[in-house]
Amino acid sequence: MNKKAVLQKTLVWVVQELICMASCAVAVMGYHLLIPGMFASQYTTKDRRRIVGIGLLLGLFFFAPAVTAVKYIIIMVATAIGIRFYIWANRSCSSFVAGIIAALVSAVINCSGELFVPGEKYGLVLGTCEGILSVGITVVMAYIWNRMEHMKLPDWWEDETVTPRKSKEDDEKIQNFATAVSGLSDAIGHWNQMQTTDMTENMGALEQEIMGNMCASCEGNMICLTKFGAQRTVSIQKMLRAVMEHRQRSDILKQEYVAGCPKYPGMVDEAIQAFGRIELNRSWYNRLVENRMVIAQQLDAMSELLTDWNKEEKPVIKKASVLISKIAFEAKEKGLLVDDVQLFENTRGKRSVRAVVCSKWGGGIPSERYARALEKALHRPMTLGRNARAIITREPTEILAYEDTVYHMLSGMATRKKDYSAVSGDSYGVFDNDKGKYYVCLSDGMGSGERARRESELVVELLQKLIEGGFSPATAIQMMNSAMVLQGDKDTFSTLDLSEVDLYSGDLSITKVGAAPTFIKRGEKVECLSAPSLPAGSRILEPAQPLHTTLGKGDFLVMVTDGVLEYLHVKEPEEKMCEIIASIRTDNATAMATTILNRVLLFAGNHAMDDMTVLALGMWEK
Repeated sequence: MNKKAVLQKTLVWVVQELICMASCAVAVMGYHLLIPGMFASQYTTKDRRRIVGIGLLLGLFFFAPAVTAVKYIIIMVATAIGIRFYIWANRSCSSFVAGIIAALVSAVINCSGELFVPGEKYGLVLGTCEGILSVGITVVMAYIWNRMEHMKLPDWWEDETVTPRKSKEDDEKIQNFATAVSGLSDAIGHWNQMQTTDMTENMGALEQEIMGNMCASCEGNMICLTKFGAQRTVSIQKMLRAVMEHRQRSDILKQEYVAGCPKYPGMVDEAIQAFGRIELNRSWYNRLVENRMVIAQQLDAMSELLTDWNKEEKPVIKKASVLISKIAFEAKEKGLLVDDVQLFENTRGKRSVRAVVCSKWGGGIPSERYARALEKALHRPMTLGRNARAIITREPTEILAYEDTVYHMLSGMATRKKDYSAVSGDSYGVFDNDKGKYYVCLSDGMGSGERARRESELVVELLQKLIEGGFSPATAIQMMNSAMVLQGDKDTFSTLDLSEVDLYSGDLSITKVGAAPTFIKRGEKVECLSAPSLPAGSRILEPAQPLHTTLGKGDFLVMVTDGVLEYLHVKEPEEKMCEIIASIRTDNATAMATTILNRVLLFAGNHAMDDMTVLALGMWEK
C-alpha cells in the first residue's frame, strides 16, 4: 500500500474513533440517543466493527455512568445478534434495516427497564424516541462514514509510485502510434504509384532482345542494316505492336512487317514468347500491387481504430469521488462490496462504470442488485455488460456496466431455400454491443447451395468479429473485403446489407454492398432505401456510402435478399413490396417476416427460383 493510502486510512480511522467517543458524550436525561444508531450503522461493515466497538466502549467509559454503560453494551450486543440473524437469512442488510433492528432493541430494553424500575416521568417517551431516532442516525452515519473513506487527500500530497491508469502521456503515445501507422499506409500507396509502369515502356527492351537473338546470328545482318537501316527498326516495332494487340500468328506472318527477312517467322515466335513472359510478370505485379493496397487499407483501419479508442471514453473527473462513494454505499446496502471503481463518459455523454465487485456476506447475490445500486447512485438507468456474471459471490470479479438504452429491438426471420437445393446460400447475423449499438447483417452468397452458404457465412462472421473488436462499420467492411480478396485466385462475391441502430437515439445507418433495397414501415407508410454498389469480394471496392434515417417507437425495419424482389414478376418490385408491407397489420416481427415471404411466394407460384430471406425488426421503448 502506498504512503498516500496509508495516511488516508489512518486519518479516517482516527476521525471515526473520535466521532464514536463524541457520540457517547451526547446525553438527554441519561439517554445517549446516538449510540444505538452509531453502532448499527457500522456493524453491517465487517472492517468497521472493531473501530466502532472500541470507540463506543471508550466513550461509555469516559462519559457514562456504569449502569448506563452496561445497558448500552446490552443494547449493542442484542443489536449485533439481530443484524447477524438478518444477514444469515438474506445475505444482506441495508442501513435502514439495521436501524430498525437497533430501534426495536433499544425501545424494548428501555421500556422494559422503566416498567420494572420506574424512573423519570418521561422515561418511556425518551426510550421510545431513542429507538425511533436510531433509524435516521443509522442511515445518515452509514453514508457519512462511507463518504469519509472515499475522501481524497489534498493535491500537494502526491506519491511518486502512484500512476493513473490512463494519463495524458498515454493518450499522446496512442495518437503518435496511430499517426505512424497511417504514415506507413501512405508510404505503401506512394510506393505503388512510383512502380506503376505501362506496357509500351517495355517496347525498346523487347526490340533489343529480338534483334540480339535473331539479327545478330544472321549472315545477312550487315547487308540488311546497310540497305534498310532505320526502316528495319520501324518494321520490327510494327510487328511488336501487332503481337501486343494479341493478333493471330498467322495474320502477323501474312503481313510480313519485315519484308524479305528469312528469319521473320522465328522473329514472330520470339516476340510472342517474350511478350507472354512480360504479360505474366505484369499480372503477378498487379496482384502484388493489389495486395499492397489491401495491406495499406488494413493499416488505415488500424490507425482509425486506435484514434477512436483514444477519443471514445474519458474518465469522469468532476464529482468523481462523490459518485464513487455513492456507488460504494448503495452497493453495501445491497450486500455487495466494490473496489477500484472507475467512471467513464463517452462522446455522447453516456456513462459507464468498471469496478471489482464481490458479495459482502458470502453466498450468491444476483448481479441485478448491483445494477440497481448503480442506478440509485448515478440517477441513471444502468445495465450490466454481456460478460457480467449472473451471480456475485465472495470471489471478486470485475464488472462493466453501461447506461441503459432507451429502445430495444425485436427481430423475426423467414427463409426459403432454392428449389432442389440442399441448403440456403443466404446468411444473417443479429448482434449488439455494450455501447448501445444494434447490428443486423444479411448476406447473399453467389449462386446457391453449399458454396454460396460458405461464402455468405464468411462475410457475416468476419463482419461481426471486426465490429465486436471495435472497428467502425465502414472500416469493418473494407477489412472484410480485403480478407476476401487475399483468399487467392478464386474470386468470392457476396452481397452485404448492414444496418446499425443507435438504441439511445433511434438513429439508423444502412450500408449496402451489392444488396437489395431496405424497407422501413412507419405506421401505414413504407419507405424504400436503396444504394447501388459492387458485391463484397470485388478487387476494386469503393467505400460504400451509408444511408441515414431515424426509427421511432413501433417502426419496423425490413431487410430482404435479391431473390425476394426478383421473383415478384412485376414491373416495379420495390413499389409492390411497399404495398405488401403496408398491408400487414401486426406488431410481431416473426409474423411480419413470415407473411411477407408467403405473399411473395404467391407471385412465384409457390416456387423458389432463388434463395429467399426476409428479416423484420421492430423498435420499442424499454
